[in-house]
Amino acid sequence: ILSEAASASLMSPLNVTTDDLKLNRGVRGLPNVLETATNYPDAWKGGIWRPADIARIETIASRGLLSMAAKYRQRYLRQFYQYGWDNLQSVSDDPVAFVIPAGQPNAGSVSRFVEILMAQGIEVYQMTRELHAKTEKGQVTFGEVPLGSFIVFTNQPQRSNILSLFERQKYPHRLLPNGDAEVPYDVAGWTLPLQMGVDHLTVWQLQGANASSIKLLSNIDEARAVMNLDPQKVPFAKQPNPLKTNPRIGLYKGFTGSMDEGWTRFVLDTYQIPFHSIPDKDMRSGNLDFDAIILPSDTENMIVKGLTTTRYPDEFAGGIGEAGVENLKKYVAGGGKLICFDASCAMVIKQFNLPIKNVLTGLKRSEFYNPGSVVGLNVDGKSPLAKGLSEDTAAYFSDSSAFEILSEPPAVAGGLTRPKDIKIVARYAPKNTLLSGWMLGEKYLNGKIALAETGYGKGKIILFAFRPQHRGQSWGTFPFIFNAMEK
Repeated sequence: ILSEAASASLMSPLNVTTDDLKLNRGVRGLPNVLETATNYPDAWKGGIWRPADIARIETIASRGLLSMAAKYRQRYLRQFYQYGWDNLQSVSDDPVAFVIPAGQPNAGSVSRFVEILMAQGIEVYQMTRELHAKTEKGQVTFGEVPLGSFIVFTNQPQRSNILSLFERQKYPHRLLPNGDAEVPYDVAGWTLPLQMGVDHLTVWQLQGANASSIKLLSNIDEARAVMNLDPQKVPFAKQPNPLKTNPRIGLYKGFTGSMDEGWTRFVLDTYQIPFHSIPDKDMRSGNLDFDAIILPSDTENMIVKGLTTTRYPDEFAGGIGEAGVENLKKYVAGGGKLICFDASCAMVIKQFNLPIKNVLTGLKRSEFYNPGSVVGLNVDGKSPLAKGLSEDTAAYFSDSSAFEILSEPPAVAGGLTRPKDIKIVARYAPKNTLLSGWMLGEKYLNGKIALAETGYGKGKIILFAFRPQHRGQSWGTFPFIFNAMEK
């Protein structure tokens, strides 16, 4: 049970007017923050908003929850038990199981996927004998399930969770009266096998599953043994470093936004890839002795301008500044590699005069909207950046970008590049791009560039239109990052 509240500005009170609130339409699932609704029973009309108010409402919510749980203890326990019992009953419209087939090339990702399931209390079985299954509704004949596969039955207390993780989300098409997409509270699609690049089969009927043909896994090392992986010393252990070379990696770490940089750092730490954080002062001074520099998904203002000196000490303010931009140009022109995730691409495209544009810029929320969904990519398997990825790869798109090459490049600077120098590594699928979640205006995304590489002087710039490390969950697109960092 978690809760969160709108923040004051650091620890300073804010005077929030009714006009301010009128501007916040369609946020967090509320069409109008000034109107009372079922999920907003006491609409706030504005006033002074303090950190103390945040603490007060959090305390009220927590005490209310604990009081209700104590007062209706028996009812909650009985209903919780009944909920689990109901999930054990077969449902005609639900699959009987999901199979994680043996022989997948990404054994490390499969192991982590199974470990995530087990950590949530989901029962996962190992096949000890061959089984046969119907993997399509209405299928007449049974197909063979490869030995060494893992099975997750749906008739267990975690049924709803299992279906939510494995099935593709179909978020409702909800528009406001003015035609804008209604903003959901968070993302719209999250299908975990798609995010992690793990294949699975939906089973509608299974033949031969009994105590002699399946075995309940008690720990992740039993699954890893089946996949010929070494045992783990600790839960969710770090992964082997996938890089074949030993590049010097720099990760930009500004003071305006920690989230995307933090997830990038989390991925690098998980795979034991050495790196150095690059603060604003090093960007401004040109202290950039790296083979590759990663810019997390931050906007141009966040990177270049940073925090203001009127509210923050000088040591935290200013961003990389124009000096930092010029130093980045010199770094790449001299042979360095700049890897940009999503929002940071806009700054690099503009400042480096790249002949590329984001076709989604300027579109209204009534024309295009994707708050967070899994989409399909068409990948050029011949590109070194695509090593280890399939031609059809799922990626996570969250208010992200889509590129197009300009026929006439802008003014050339620093020995830059012409359109023919740009190599397209991946495009969004030409049709049926949405795999899980919700998207309005898919036509604007279809076939557009999702990942590109371009020369700049002696160096390279790699532009990810999406975030390949989204929330540390999108294991399926991590190989793009690893390939990009190689010398």
